[in-house]
Amino acid sequence: MEAFTKDGLLALDPDVRAFTLVGAYLGYFALLEAGVNDAVSSVLEIKGLRAAIVARNMSFDDKLKTLRALVAEYIHDKEEARAFDDLAKRAKRCGESRNIIAHTPFRRSEQSDGVEFFATSANSTFKYIDMDWTIDEFLQQIDNINEIDNSLRSVGTRMSIQRIAEALLKPSKLNPPSNMGGLFGLAQRQVDP
Repeated sequence: MEAFTKDGLLALDPDVRAFTLVGAYLGYFALLEAGVNDAVSSVLEIKGLRAAIVARNMSFDDKLKTLRALVAEYIHDKEEARAFDDLAKRAKRCGESRNIIAHTPFRRSEQSDGVEFFATSANSTFKYIDMDWTIDEFLQQIDNINEIDNSLRSVGTRMSIQRIAEALLKPSKLNPPSNMGGLFGLAQRQVDP
C-alpha cells in the first residue's frame, strides 16, 4: 500500500496522517490479539464457539498469562519455552501502549511528523506523560507487533506436535506398550531353524 510508507504518510494532511497512524496501530494490535486468541484456543484444544467465548471473556493480559503458563507446562524444551515467554512479555508491553493509545485523546504533533498524545497517569499522583510518536516510531511499533504476532501464532502448532509425540510415547488402549524394540522389533525377531 503506497500510502503506508513513510513517503506516503508524509504526503497526507497532518490531521489525516494522525488518524491513519493511530488507526493502523490499533488495527495491527487487533491482529496480534487475534493471534494470541488463536494460540490460546489451539493449546487448549477448543474451537468455534467455545474458543470465541473464552477469548471474548479474557483480558489481553489474562490471555498472555494463560498462554505463558500453558507453554511453561507443556513445552519441554526450556529454551523454546523461554523464547515464547519473552515474546509474551513483549506482547504485554504492546498491550500497555495500546491501552494508552486507545484511551487517550490525540492530535497531529506540533513537534514531529507524527502524533501527540495527551496521556496522563494517576497511579499514586497525577501527572502528564510526554508522548509524541513520529511516523518512524509508529512504523517500528507496527513491525514489532507483526514480529510478535507471527512468532506467537506458531505456539499452537508446536504444542500439537509435542502432544502427538507424548501420545506416541505414552502407552494407552489405542497405543499399547510394545515389546518390539528398535526398528519395530526386527532385532528381536525369532527365526525358526
